[in-house]
Amino acid sequence: MRNKYLSFAKNLGISAVAGLAAGAGAASLSSLVTDNHTITAVSSTIAEYAAAYSVFLPLHVRDNRDIYTREDGKFNWKLFVGDQIKLGVGFFVLDVAYLIGRPYLAKEFLQSGAPPAQASLYADLISYPSLFLAAFPLAKIIGIIRSENPASK
Repeated sequence: MRNKYLSFAKNLGISAVAGLAAGAGAASLSSLVTDNHTITAVSSTIAEYAAAYSVFLPLHVRDNRDIYTREDGKFNWKLFVGDQIKLGVGFFVLDVAYLIGRPYLAKEFLQSGAPPAQASLYADLISYPSLFLAAFPLAKIIGIIRSENPASK
């Protein structure tokens, strides 16, 4: 995809849908095993985070083949791993806020009487917009969204 912002948005959206489904599913399954709202909220957050990242990563690679392909046509693992480290470090504050704040929100919705899957989705309605707004400028600053391969310079 030529427009890297659009590509990043598409990949973020697809991974968000996967995360939402995983989070809601994990909340429902967890509630079958325990009545503990904290466990349900935390398990849905972990499932959501893992699913979203697992879906985002291959989509990001696919849409950025031009960046991650060396001149000899081989995949540039060094650049890719370096980008993932920068992504992890750059998004650390957002990730911590999400991993702490979302279970709290989900737990509050559960304690208010919302069914587990709905509590998970309600927590995401609050947390996702702020995460998405912060993700674009942060991804541009740390170099995840870029238009050319730095190794080609």
